[in-house]
Amino acid sequence: METESGGSESGGEASWPPSRSIVDMMVDTDPGGLIDILARTWFNYMDDSDVYPGDITTTVTNRPGAQGVVLMNELANNTPTDGGGLGGMRINSAIVNQIGASQANYDLSELRATVRFSADTRALQFNPRTTPVEDHFEMTWEDFQNLAEERTLRFPYSNAAQLVFATYLRANDPVLNEDNWQFVGVSGGSEARAAIQRGDLDGYFGSYVSNISTRNDSYYTQFCMVNPEATPDFYEAISQVLPETSPTASREEKTLANNEDAIIMNTSYPQEAAAKVSEIVNDHHMAWLPPGTSDEIYDIHVEAFQAAADSEEVAEQVATTFSEPDHNPLVGQPVQDIASNKFQTLYEDDEIRTLIEENLF
Repeated sequence: METESGGSESGGEASWPPSRSIVDMMVDTDPGGLIDILARTWFNYMDDSDVYPGDITTTVTNRPGAQGVVLMNELANNTPTDGGGLGGMRINSAIVNQIGASQANYDLSELRATVRFSADTRALQFNPRTTPVEDHFEMTWEDFQNLAEERTLRFPYSNAAQLVFATYLRANDPVLNEDNWQFVGVSGGSEARAAIQRGDLDGYFGSYVSNISTRNDSYYTQFCMVNPEATPDFYEAISQVLPETSPTASREEKTLANNEDAIIMNTSYPQEAAAKVSEIVNDHHMAWLPPGTSDEIYDIHVEAFQAAADSEEVAEQVATTFSEPDHNPLVGQPVQDIASNKFQTLYEDDEIRTLIEENLF
């Protein structure tokens, strides 16, 4: 569990606020997204199990896209929350706020412990309609360029981080341009998924924390790393993935558990992985308490979410929420070659590397 609260130094009530009867989980994803589903699953468990004290009830507030700016300001500035609220503090909100909200009275570096979990890993996702599924994992960056010239690719973006990264990447590529690689603004992941399933869009920008195909096989992933210097063992870990399975959070050799900057969590939640996935999300970015939250209230949340993460009931609920694994059979040296071809184009340009690393991360 990560917190920037600093204990009770900034004040806060010594016990659960008497006027507080609802714990509101504000998440920066639209309904049906991974964090939204996990929040509701955990809260169902807490409501049924009397984990919270007294007559406390729970609710989820969705603030996707640009509303993450409002979310982050409310959490970081402790208004209007009173220390009893929780927030899904994820990288998109932090980046959007840091870049676009000059009135924010905190700096992104202050949230380093939480933000670093997903800050260094970005990816391109492709709809199987773009290329035959069997060809996805053999696609080089040159293949992607050729495909764009052949048919014009349309990718959605839903936040500033995605658009900035995509624009810099396209602007510094000798082949890609505004005509053959177009970026379409969407309100969030649900709209993007629907458009991809209709065949209106060809791919998606995302981070590896939540790039999961939950209800269909429409997502297959190619790699484009933002900061390979910070994650030197990322490709080595991918190359160790067994041929017959996709990376999961349930097996040590298929994760980046020892890498402090990034982790692969590509799984559709088979039951044996559900508890570990809950623990990962819980520990790193699910429950972020605003500065000034008292130690006692913080401990209540820690106890509640740890109980949910350890619950076999929650593990079963999460497991049955998602479909069986259906993607990412990534193995061996070809994966390293694909990744190398892709980020080489990006990182040969010192200016773009500096812009992304200093301004974004």
